[in-house]
Amino acid sequence: MPAATTGAADLGDLDPGVRGAASIRTCSVCDRRFGAAELRQVWISLHTSGADVLPLLVNACSTGCVDALPVPAGGYVRTPHTGGPGVDQPPAGRRPH
Repeated sequence: MPAATTGAADLGDLDPGVRGAASIRTCSVCDRRFGAAELRQVWISLHTSGADVLPLLVNACSTGCVDALPVPAGGYVRTPHTGGPGVDQPPAGRRPH
């Protein structure tokens, strides 16, 4: 499973339009502090409160943390992914309403 990495030297001074946040301090999965060379960004669609499913951007420190993410919500992309036109979306009729 590919994950977008960054060559950014300073995770405390990022372009939110590119990285989704002005700064990234800790891993979204294990809460460990990490450096720019370790950053892996992936998208995952998860159930939030109630029946809502939201796309979430994960800032992970390792492939192990990406692998530890829960299974995405049914009817959505079945694995964490980096987004973009190459992501195979499930057929629209199979997505819950």
